[in-house]
Amino acid sequence: MMLLRFLKAHFLALTVILVFPFFVEAATFIPETPTMRIGEVRPGMRGEARTVIQGQSVVSFPITVVSVLPRKGLPKHLILIRAEGPLIEKTGGIAAGMSGSPVFINGKMVGAIGYGWNFSDHRLGLVTPLEDMMAIFDWKDIKPAFYRPPLPEPSAISPDVSSSDIPSADILSADIAPKMTLFADGMSPRAIKDLSSNVNAKVLSMGSGMAENLPPVEHVRRMSPGEAVGVMLAWGDVSLGATGTLTTVSKDGRFLAFAHPFINNGAVAYPLTRAWVHDVVPSIESPFKLGTPLSIIGTVTQDRPQAIGGKLNVYPPSFDFTVNFDDVDNKAKTRKRFHVALAPFLLSKLAPEALTGLLDDLWGQVGAGTAKLDLTVTGPNLGGGWSRNNLFFSDKDLAKEALKEFKELVEVIALNPFTDIAPLGFRLDLEMTAEPRILLIEDVKLDKRKLKPGDKLKVEVRLRPYRKEPFVRTFELTVPKEAAGKSSVVVRGGGINEPGQDSILEGKTTIRDLPTLLKELSVRETNNQVVVEIIAPQGPKVPARRASVTEEAETEATDEEPELLSALTEKKLKEESMRVFNTNYFVDGLQRRDISVAADGGEE
Repeated sequence: MMLLRFLKAHFLALTVILVFPFFVEAATFIPETPTMRIGEVRPGMRGEARTVIQGQSVVSFPITVVSVLPRKGLPKHLILIRAEGPLIEKTGGIAAGMSGSPVFINGKMVGAIGYGWNFSDHRLGLVTPLEDMMAIFDWKDIKPAFYRPPLPEPSAISPDVSSSDIPSADILSADIAPKMTLFADGMSPRAIKDLSSNVNAKVLSMGSGMAENLPPVEHVRRMSPGEAVGVMLAWGDVSLGATGTLTTVSKDGRFLAFAHPFINNGAVAYPLTRAWVHDVVPSIESPFKLGTPLSIIGTVTQDRPQAIGGKLNVYPPSFDFTVNFDDVDNKAKTRKRFHVALAPFLLSKLAPEALTGLLDDLWGQVGAGTAKLDLTVTGPNLGGGWSRNNLFFSDKDLAKEALKEFKELVEVIALNPFTDIAPLGFRLDLEMTAEPRILLIEDVKLDKRKLKPGDKLKVEVRLRPYRKEPFVRTFELTVPKEAAGKSSVVVRGGGINEPGQDSILEGKTTIRDLPTLLKELSVRETNNQVVVEIIAPQGPKVPARRASVTEEAETEATDEEPELLSALTEKKLKEESMRVFNTNYFVDGLQRRDISVAADGGEE
């Protein structure tokens, strides 16, 4: 745990990285259908908005322009409208999920519904002008290794307008709410609550309704303004995303939607889906569409204050998660799989909460128990992959405890400053039981207390499984050759008072590449280990013969060579001053016994 905390802090200044270091410039949009600029909009103008209320059919409802609101930030203007007609009376007003619904005046597209107010007259809403929405494409896209299916290019789809110059960005004040609600499925209510905090958005629990665990990929040939679409952060057996409305699509397949940010993360690579709308749920706070993501049809590349935008028929890579769950008490095994959007800085916030919610449902409880977790990570530049096995116990919340280390490992690996290793695959083989599989270090006995460097020492350790009879395990240690003076034998559970990366903390060395980082993560102790070691100060070295000046210089340089924790651990194990005993229990406790070591050939 100490190493992970250190690595997080140590790499903080280095983790300003781009997952995809190549950028692409967007081509200029060429409008095919008349559009109306913000300067032409006047109060009292009437028009219509297009959206989906049920299923996938686009319908329209009348609107009247109330006023135009100039702004200093982004969007530069907002158009206040009043929605009217029987459809609006039925829905209870403008609903979350209508964001992105295109607004036409005199047959010209002026913008899309983006914002409104909670606990207000829901017939009033704010439209983001189209020229503001199109400005998002003046920002550069990140370019992941997109997968393009071997199908013909889509035909011309629908109109767009040219982009405008970009002022400095800001976000709307908190009292104006985007007409959007995130949905989650496949996880417990408490995980959904935590996710709301992590993505700074309201998240509701809704069924995904998909027959397939993973949504299929679809090549689209035509999309119309007003169609229902979704954006996903997680999809599969765990889902997290939002339903909104497509505003417009250009001839080259770029699209605009939502008319407000998704989570305002700038240049991104999130999947865009078709969506099925079950109905609009009236609400005093704010009505909302109940939607289901369908097939993946493209990639969101820009998530900005004015809108989201991206490209159809281009599909982003993702982080893949496979969970093999074993409920030991009920003899039930389950396999789950889901994907998380390729957003490394969000990964450690989304994946652990999604997994916690998944485990809550799979285990059917929140409480005490023991878990064994085998984690395997695969991906580019990881060779045959990297793995870590550990065992966890909690007297309150096992799922959270079992994933605490996972969260830190994911953050360190995904944000490593050395090598781009995304996308990554994570496989978690997890056993959980309500049984407290605890092993207490109860007593330690030594066969002698006075020793010399190189002497053998027998250590008898009494270990007691929880509420069972104790057993004894004997270890033989070798006193280090450089040991001298008052020393001690320490027997402890793995991870308890674990040595730190002293040479890094003191500024004498550092981790310089990914293989070294993974090696240092691998050497960390695990909770199921009994660690037995001699802790001794080093005495002055007495050479067996008089060394030459050159040899003395080489020896001095070697002695001062800073070592990472992995090298120090390997050295202790090789000289047998440390023994590690792996168990099937969570090992608790620490015992210390004093010894004295006389200098080689002299008194202590």
